[in-house]
Amino acid sequence: MKKLLALLALALVSVATLPVQAATATGQFDVSISLTGTCKYAKTSDVAFTYTSLQTTAQAQTTSGGFTVQCTKDLVYTLALDSTSVTDAAVDLAYTLALSGTGATGNGAAQAYTVTGTIAADQAGKCATVGGACTNSASTNKTRTLTITY
Repeated sequence: MKKLLALLALALVSVATLPVQAATATGQFDVSISLTGTCKYAKTSDVAFTYTSLQTTAQAQTTSGGFTVQCTKDLVYTLALDSTSVTDAAVDLAYTLALSGTGATGNGAAQAYTVTGTIAADQAGKCATVGGACTNSASTNKTRTLTITY
């Protein structure tokens, strides 16, 4: 009986140490992505002028306006101002504006642009403060609009 149990134990150990056959199967699938191209605007500074009534020379802006446009890579975009010639409603001074560029192709990074301006010479303007300075802070048309088309 001892021999029979020893043989049986030996047989079980032999079966337990047999290699197990692993099986695998593979398959493929696609990943579908839908991307909507877009552009993002960020202002970095406003255009600012300092002008003396009836000065004899044109006045360039004292601070250029600045902004960045960040667009999806390879997305073509254009830039336009709502108006490039404006007469301010509060101080009655005419000025012109210009963009440093009219657009580009997006590269995924912020692309910088400037807005420059000029006030023509010999304008009287409008200011009721004797010996003081007036601003256009309450002007109804001081805000300009930049349009990015893509």
